[in-house]
Amino acid sequence: MNPKRNRAPQAWPGSGRRRMLGLGVVALVALLVPSSAPAATVVNGNFESGNLNGWSVHRATFAGNWFAYKGTEAPIGGKRNAEPVQPPPQGAFAAISDEANPDTLILYQDIALEPGRSHFLSLLTYYNTYKPIAIPSPDTLSVDFETLNGQKNQQYRIDVMRPEAPIESIAPGEVLLTLFRTKQGGPDKMPPTQFTADLSAFAGQTVRLRVAVAAHEEVLNAGVDDVAITPDPPKRSGGGSKPGSQRFSIGKAKANRRNGSVILPVRVPGPGLLSAKGKPGKSLKPVNAKARGAGTVKLRLKPTSSALTTLRRKHKLKLRVTVTFKPSSEPKEAVTLPVVLKLGSGHSSK
Repeated sequence: MNPKRNRAPQAWPGSGRRRMLGLGVVALVALLVPSSAPAATVVNGNFESGNLNGWSVHRATFAGNWFAYKGTEAPIGGKRNAEPVQPPPQGAFAAISDEANPDTLILYQDIALEPGRSHFLSLLTYYNTYKPIAIPSPDTLSVDFETLNGQKNQQYRIDVMRPEAPIESIAPGEVLLTLFRTKQGGPDKMPPTQFTADLSAFAGQTVRLRVAVAAHEEVLNAGVDDVAITPDPPKRSGGGSKPGSQRFSIGKAKANRRNGSVILPVRVPGPGLLSAKGKPGKSLKPVNAKARGAGTVKLRLKPTSSALTTLRRKHKLKLRVTVTFKPSSEPKEAVTLPVVLKLGSGHSSK
């Protein structure tokens, strides 16, 4: 017998080392390939499941609640002279608040925003109130009689908050952005209206979307629907417009270092009225412009005297600007975005 035939096969010199090196390269490549983590999402944002799965509800007095509903019948039966509610503006279901007695009702969801991505929040909202809108001073979401000290509190607001903040807080450091809020003496009814906000500044964080009603005087039916997070500004208008229809959009802001102003181009699909306001409230002078047709309108944002004082000292001021567009034949839309005012040393506003 030839002893050579019984020998185990011999590996080529260095082949094991090359095999291990190849496995290491494969592992390194796998680490370098970007992960395919899903984009930020809102669970059950259109409520078409017919329930509030994915959302949490806070009830201060348990005299009311948030409901997934359809049709125009108020969810809480047996109320004296209950008025019909507005039907869901998108699909068969939406979420609505309803009360039998005074209550603070909050619908909320925590949303993780992936780092390094753009995030745009959009939703449709509307309301009917039996009593006039009223905001106490100092402002609060409480309906407690001792807390209000004889004042009225009938309001509705939608905020983006820090998730660790108290659920009824309205402190500036805990409310990151206010998407919508009723104002003292506001209308008793608002039809479905789309509101959007750029949340890209909070990428990498978890934020809380809070939809809050304080109904101290009487019933306040507040509705919300079609809540979504997208990587680009939404392309659909609110309030009954057709899917895919064009909406207004914001171009790139251009800061003027000579006087601290900013030119903000706004593209509109047709005639309407444009307005812009800054937050904090005393940062920008009032801005209003009329769009005569489709095209781009350049809004000039000018700092107030107090904001100019800050600019002279720091040469840069970060704020948030809400731009509202009211078309001639559609409900108004609003977009909130970050804007930076800049002023070079030795310059002043004129």
